[in-house]
Order: sequence, then C-alpha cells, then structure tokens
Amino acid sequence: MRIPMPTSTFRRRMLSIGALAATGTLMLSGCAGGFDDSGDAGSGDTPTRIVAAIPTDPTSMDPIKSGALVVLSVFFHTFDQLVTITADGELAPKLATEWTANDDLTQWDFTLQEGVTASNGEAITAEDVAFSYQTILADPTGENFAYLSSVASVEAIDDLTVRFTLKSPFSAFPRNTSLISIVPADTYQEMGADAFAQAPIGSGPYVFDKIQTGVSYDLVRNDDYWGTAPAIESISLQPVSSDESRVNGVLSGSLDVAPIGPTQVESVESQDSAQVFSALSNGVVFLGVNSTSGVLTDARIREAIGLAIDKEAITDGLLSGLAEPASTTLAPAVEGYSDDVKDPGYDPDRARELLAEAGYAGEPIPFDYATDGRIPLSADVAQTIQASLEDVGFTIDLRGADQQAHTLKVRGREMQGIYLNTWAPSTVDGDLPLTDLYEPAGNNNYAQDPRTTELAAEQRGVEGDSRLDVFTDLLSYSNEQGYYVPLYVPMNNYAADPDLDWTPRADGLFDFTQTSFK
Repeated sequence: MRIPMPTSTFRRRMLSIGALAATGTLMLSGCAGGFDDSGDAGSGDTPTRIVAAIPTDPTSMDPIKSGALVVLSVFFHTFDQLVTITADGELAPKLATEWTANDDLTQWDFTLQEGVTASNGEAITAEDVAFSYQTILADPTGENFAYLSSVASVEAIDDLTVRFTLKSPFSAFPRNTSLISIVPADTYQEMGADAFAQAPIGSGPYVFDKIQTGVSYDLVRNDDYWGTAPAIESISLQPVSSDESRVNGVLSGSLDVAPIGPTQVESVESQDSAQVFSALSNGVVFLGVNSTSGVLTDARIREAIGLAIDKEAITDGLLSGLAEPASTTLAPAVEGYSDDVKDPGYDPDRARELLAEAGYAGEPIPFDYATDGRIPLSADVAQTIQASLEDVGFTIDLRGADQQAHTLKVRGREMQGIYLNTWAPSTVDGDLPLTDLYEPAGNNNYAQDPRTTELAAEQRGVEGDSRLDVFTDLLSYSNEQGYYVPLYVPMNNYAADPDLDWTPRADGLFDFTQTSFK
C-alpha cells in the first residue's frame, strides 16, 4: 500500500527580477556555455529548449563508474534504467516492462521492452543489462557498488529476460535498479571506459551533443528513441554552485529552472516574472541521540527532548512554511512511510515533569551541528532547538563545526549527546535509512537495540501491506524509545521560467522527459 503525498506539499509561486534587485544580489556570471540562442522562441513560438542549473559538476559521464546523485540528472535523459521512480516516489516501468520475484524474494526476473536500440543502432538486450551490472559488481570500490551489494549474481536468461540472484531476501530491490544505467556492452568494450565517458552512447530519449566539463552538458532529443518522444528538443545542464547566481540566472533568462535556497523564496515570492516551485523532498531532518551517553541513557530524558521542541515554530516560523513537521524518520514520499506512526507532539509542561521524575540536575548535553552544507539554516535551526530545550530546563552545550568535520563524527559514531542530521534515500525507499539508523553497522545507531535490528531485517522479506506494517512497528517503537527526534521534511525549491510546465521530483533530481512550455 502507498500513502499519497499530501496535497499541500506542492505549490507554485511567481517572482520577478525586481525583487532580487532590491536585495542587492549580483547577476549570473560563469553560467555561459551550452547551446547558442538561435532557435529560441523569441517570436512567440513555444520554446523547445531547457537550460537548467545543477548544483555541482559531475565527476564522469560513465554510468558504470559514476553514481553521484547530481549526475543522475544527466543519466535519466541519456540512458535507460530498468525501472524509474516517478516525481512523487512511485515505482514505474522503464526499460523493464515487468518484474517478478520467487517466494522468498531472493531471485528477481526482469522482462525487457522489445526493440530497444542505443543511439548508434546497437540493440539493447538482457546481455547488455547483465554486462552493465556485472561490470559494476566487479569493482567494490565503485560509486554504484553499494546499490548492488545485495546481488550475488546476474545473468541473461534470454534476449528479453535478466535474472538477479540475491544474497538474502530483499523486497525493495527493484527500486535500487532505478539508479543503474544500462550501457551498450559491445560499444562500451570497444571504446573503453575512458573514451566512452568522453562520448557516451545510451538508449535514452536524449543523446549527448556536447560535453564541456565545468560549463555545460548539452543534450539533444534522440529521434530514434524507442519510447514516447519528449516535447523538449534540447537540454543544457549547467553546473552553478551559487544560490544567488542560480536565481539570477532564471530572472535574467539565461536559465529556465534552477534549485534555490529557502531564504530566497520569501524575498521574491510576491513578484510576477518567474515561477517558484516548492515540493516536499524525500528527506527528513532529525536529532540523533546517543542513548548510551550520560543522562541520555534514561528514556524519560529522551522523551522530554522530543516533547520540548515546537516543530511548527521551526517549519512555519524559521523556515517560512517551506517544510512540514515530521512524525517519523521517513518522508511522506518514501516507500515505508505511514500515517499510523504518531508524533509524540509538543508538550513543554510534560517535558518539565519528565525531567523532574528523572532527577535531571542540569548536566550539560552536547549538541553537535554542521554550520554549513546539507541542512539550510542549520545554525538557526540548532539555536532554535537549543532555546526550546533550555526553556524546559535542559543545559545544552552547542557545538558547531563545518560539514566535513560533522560528517566524520557521524561516520565515526563519535557524538556524545544529541546532533542535527538528515537522511534522504536516493531510492526513495525506507530500506536505506533503516540500514543506517537501526542496524548494528549503522552510523547513527547508538542504541544497538536488537528489536530494531530484527524489524529492519524483517521488512526485506515481505511486500505490500505486510512490509508497511513492519515499518510502522519499527518507526513507532523508535519514537517511543526516543532514539531519534524527527524534526521536519524540507521542501525542494526552484526558480523557473513562468511558462515552464514541470513537476519537480521528491529526490531533487531533474527529469524533463514529460516537460514542456505553455
């Protein structure tokens, strides 16, 4: 069973160039490149080109070697994957028309679409799928290997059937295949990996026109594409690291769509020359809790922390409505989310009572957070939480560090108190967060509770409603024990051309195959 995304999680707003002029921001520079302006709709014709900003420069255009999320915005257009995850987190066919598993979910057979060819005419069959996966599996140090760590073997049964044999039951395995792009095996081997990365060839709806590292990745529509032809004829994906430059690029007309920071939305939302898209992401910002450290070993202290924090004050006040309070460590778009998992709520009086019952005497609790990086306004969020906790009687030792240092402490399981963190599963499935939050090797799993280990493993061996029931039990138990305090689900925000007809994805990646201009 799937829980639909709330209707309030997607909205559009209009903005204008005048708003940014008032804030003193600079016009976009360093965004040049890509297609020239010939062929643009300057005479009233509907545009057929999109220029979009990506936040960082991809490391490689070889989908065998590169698995960073930013590059998937390129690969979704130029290569096929067995399945796709839709904008709202649903699983749907792509190169595979259907997939089935054996009774214990250790063997998965995928049936492929007939008549698929790469842009150079090479047929794409089960052998190409097997080659792509086998090549990734042969390099445990590769960026894509983690998505396939459950795979024992992969083989082509016939031209249109590929079989995956897993090391153990894994009900969510099809979602992992949405991140693995298929290359034409003969072409890849003849060219070699390095040459292929310079002139990639896939079977997707677009082909590479020009690669200018650090400047743009230019794609044109594949007229021989086996599927439905997209409306947009050409795409230029351009690395632009600055939030201000991305917004100004849209407002100046050099970009059609770009991700922006939450602080920029409020300053421009009342204007009228560009759209703002805001949609709930697939991530949750939460407080991690070292439940084995000092006073935090007492469940009453952990419960008091959750009850002391007014989540709506953060989402509606600090974040200006560009987030929604979270009740679990999974976002609504993520498979495994359930409305049946209840939030303990905001009750500062009860928090004070619990502290008194526990005999809390003001012992300082370290609170680590990153001053930059993955969580926008992280310092403000941390300070707001600190104030709420101190208001009910906690003594909080706030400890800010840069993102790299903070991440190293998370990975080393070195937190001594509470800490600000976030999880956004690339598969839009709860299995990845559960592995990290509730299993013994997880970076965030201080509790090492056998019950969470058992439930995290159990969900892999069941499907449908039975799997959702396991998620509900695990996440409800986690809330009761106070192992984490889910805070909020942030929104992905974009500035866009006012005529762009587009649906943003929960994972924040670009897919323009069903996009057009009005």
